[in-house]
Amino acid sequence: MSAGTGRGAGEGQARRIVWRLLAALCVVVSVAGAAPATGPLNITDQLHYCPPEVTLTTPDAIARCDLTQRPADRGQRLDNAPQLMRLTITNPAASPQAARLFIGPYYLASIELFQPNTGTLTPIGEGGAFAGGDTGSAAIGGHVFPITLAPGENAFLLRLEAPGFAHLSIRVDPRDSAMPAPTPSVLSIGLHLGMLAALAGLALVPVILRPGPVSNRLLVLVTVILAQVSLGSGVLPTLIPDLPGRPAMTAFMILIMLRMATWGWLYQALIQPHYDRTWYRLACRISYLVAGVASVLYLLEWLVAARALSLLLILAVPVLHTVAGLRAAIRGRLFKQALVGSLVIYDLLQIIAIVLLVTDSGQSDLPVIISRVLDLAIPLLAIGTVLLRNRASDQQLAVAEQELARSEAQLAAETAARDEKRLLLDMLTHEIRNPLATIRLASRALQGQTGGNDPGVQRRLVNIDRGIRTIDAVIERCDLHNRIEDTGITPDYRSVHLNRLILELIERFGLLDRVTVSGPALPAIRTDPQLLETLLGNLLDNAAKYSPPGSRIELAIFTPTMDPAGDVRHWGIRVSNPIEADMVPDPEQLFERYYRHSHARRQGGSGLGLPLSRRIAELLDGRLTPRIEADRIHFEFQVEGD
Repeated sequence: MSAGTGRGAGEGQARRIVWRLLAALCVVVSVAGAAPATGPLNITDQLHYCPPEVTLTTPDAIARCDLTQRPADRGQRLDNAPQLMRLTITNPAASPQAARLFIGPYYLASIELFQPNTGTLTPIGEGGAFAGGDTGSAAIGGHVFPITLAPGENAFLLRLEAPGFAHLSIRVDPRDSAMPAPTPSVLSIGLHLGMLAALAGLALVPVILRPGPVSNRLLVLVTVILAQVSLGSGVLPTLIPDLPGRPAMTAFMILIMLRMATWGWLYQALIQPHYDRTWYRLACRISYLVAGVASVLYLLEWLVAARALSLLLILAVPVLHTVAGLRAAIRGRLFKQALVGSLVIYDLLQIIAIVLLVTDSGQSDLPVIISRVLDLAIPLLAIGTVLLRNRASDQQLAVAEQELARSEAQLAAETAARDEKRLLLDMLTHEIRNPLATIRLASRALQGQTGGNDPGVQRRLVNIDRGIRTIDAVIERCDLHNRIEDTGITPDYRSVHLNRLILELIERFGLLDRVTVSGPALPAIRTDPQLLETLLGNLLDNAAKYSPPGSRIELAIFTPTMDPAGDVRHWGIRVSNPIEADMVPDPEQLFERYYRHSHARRQGGSGLGLPLSRRIAELLDGRLTPRIEADRIHFEFQVEGD
């Protein structure tokens, strides 16, 4: 089996597992929601809140706690301020009943239970997450207190230290001497943790099959959620009784911050390749910084500031990534739908959880159910999104491989065609050179025989010689162009008198009466004389051919820059000539091989002069720059010395 086949099969199996876990998620929710609030003996409970001024020492505290809704100022507190509540439990039996009072969730900081007795409050038990897992009341999912219920109504005073918005899950079960069966909360938490462990194993699939930042961040996210739920549900504290309670709950809150940061870290890796905006990167970094600051505040036990920053993160981070996900230019439609859909679902679940915390007062399992849904939905949605992202990447990779194969085949065909063209040019130039040499010798022989007496014959012989030189120049250009492309040319730097070279070229091209030279006389410069001669010859030849007959051609030498040793460091030449309105070339095609203006085809030329000149300029560590005006064209060749 190939690696690609194995990877595709593994990820296909992973996708099937994700769908099965989604179905199991519904089971978890139903189990959590079906947990009864009362035991089989039909024992009922009722919760009332105490006014803020009532304390444990307030006379008739039990009677004064008659509020059916949590006080508004209490529900807005972010610290662990004490709260008093009256819990009334009705025993419909005619005899006293031994029962267990379950108070959840586990992460409530401190719990004290009192019962009125002849005008005083008698302590029944105490516990809470800060007390640790070695207390007798610590249990998975909450805290359990043994009580004895007299027939009829039994009043208890409950003192909590928890955030004002904390919700309670209170249940009364009969207490038997035999080993009690697992409660629905224990079963649901066990199933919850089991599914998270399965998701952690599932997150290993992308790490093994496709290691990379996205897969690694996904595994870290699921591991953090598993550790956070294990602490917050009381599983780790009860399994490890020596675990200190207060540090364990501090770690629980820090894990919540780490969970938010890791979730954003994962989605940044999914979104940023398709939406790499400065504001998005900056906002992500700020969110990580805020999570770190909140974690430090939890360590310092500055709970109000820490929880305020936590609420800010919970509200802002999902919105941040949702906006970026909607704006991201993602090519795979299914992947983008999965990405944006997972973000929208997460946002909706967060909104529902916050609304329930704010509006639902008192004993309720809804916040617990929503938190469990979030615990499972976050990794499930992330895993599904990552798998679809990997699938989209595989499809894009396959398309890219096909395009690469086509490009390689096209490149091979073009290379073969270019090689054939070069071979043909070499053969043609070789075959043309021999007849040209014969024509040149015959022309010189005729010139010697006539003795220069017949002006008409001499004019024809001069034209023949000029035509031979033109064809020679074209052949030399083709040959030099092929040598530069095939094997490259290393410049042979020597001392060159530039002004002398310019005068020789002007005389060779018969332009003494048309070219005006300006600028300083340069000292000897170091360059390749043959390459420089070809470049300047092309520029002068181009100016002579495509300027109006008899017009002036300007050749300007730039003032050089000298180094401390007296050597020329910066020098340059500009060749300028007028052009007619219908002869203005296209600037975009000026240096393309074989490009010639449609009106310039009446002139001789191959369309190789300017491309060859630019390539020579690069070989000489310089640059050739054109500048086109309404009625004039300039070519500037500049060299920066070492």
